[in-house]
Amino acid sequence: MVMNIIKLELNRSLKYLVVFSLICIFSSCITNKELEYFHTKINDELLYTRNHDYRLQVNDLLSIQISSVTEDKYDFFNKEQTSNSQLMVSNPYLYGYLIEKDSILELPIIGRMYAVGKTLQELESEIQQKAIVYFKDPIVKVNILNFEVSILGEVNSPNRYKVVHPNLNILDAIATAGDITEFGNRKKVKIIRLTDKDPRVFYLDLKDKNIAANTDFFLQPNDIVYVAPNKKRFYAFKNLPSLISLGVTAITLYILISKE
Repeated sequence: MVMNIIKLELNRSLKYLVVFSLICIFSSCITNKELEYFHTKINDELLYTRNHDYRLQVNDLLSIQISSVTEDKYDFFNKEQTSNSQLMVSNPYLYGYLIEKDSILELPIIGRMYAVGKTLQELESEIQQKAIVYFKDPIVKVNILNFEVSILGEVNSPNRYKVVHPNLNILDAIATAGDITEFGNRKKVKIIRLTDKDPRVFYLDLKDKNIAANTDFFLQPNDIVYVAPNKKRFYAFKNLPSLISLGVTAITLYILISKE
């Protein structure tokens, strides 16, 4: 009698365990909807965006190149062409011009100019106007040497990345890091912005189609992007055959127990 009761209780416990396992299995499925960016409800929706031109900031390190038929007279503006490329990558401060704390950029021959808040095109135009005195038909090109962002967490290639084009948005940054993994939380991506003027931490929802109209859609130099794992991270399955196999095993076990 006692053995029968124990056996019945054991069978009941096993049934509960199987049912609980089945619930966990099916709740752990990662759906295509969870992996989607810019979630929309219909096939054709308007996407609201905003124009963005990166504005220069204090501590931006600039590469200044001036092309002209007289460029050999003032070749200090074209150091990159004759420099040791390996040395330049390891220490770009040897070849660039820094926007100082007073917002001033100081260039040889050209002199001092206020740079903060200007776009690259605006600064190029201003330098070109001043360079006409020393160069014949000068063409000016300005690039940022120290624009880098760190992308961490649930991405396929976490790393610190050098940015070539300053109008970098969050989706471009994530694409550079090989996309978010299946376990990454696309609804709450953390951005850590440690600037001297306005350090802050904020979150972006990459499933919100209106994010492109947000000023924070575009990243700034030295931003840290952190993609947190979903709550399912520690028990989710991304391998469908393994999930199906486990489910079939649990159901089979439940049927065998029920027959006893």
